[in-house]
Amino acid sequence: MTTTSTKNLTLDDVKKVLVEAVAAEAGVAPAELETDRPFTDYGLDSMAALSVGMEIEDTCGLSDPPVDLLWDHPTVDTLAEALWQLMNAEPVAASAAAEGQR
Repeated sequence: MTTTSTKNLTLDDVKKVLVEAVAAEAGVAPAELETDRPFTDYGLDSMAALSVGMEIEDTCGLSDPPVDLLWDHPTVDTLAEALWQLMNAEPVAASAAAEGQR
């Protein structure tokens, strides 16, 4: 994949990355992967989840994504949406956070 800003990644781009990573771990062709089937249907275990997680970090530019992200979002469809939202979340400025605590 060419290097691109994570802000320029679309939901479809994120889904494509996930399909390729999960298919590689599951030993199936990306075209055969059903994006609404749970990862466990493809035999992904915790080690495979770590590998997919590393691909997510590398491609999506997320450092330290939540550990349980793949288990909370057990399909490509749901995980892609969650990742896209994480990537596009606006950081809260420290001063705005401090204002809210006054």
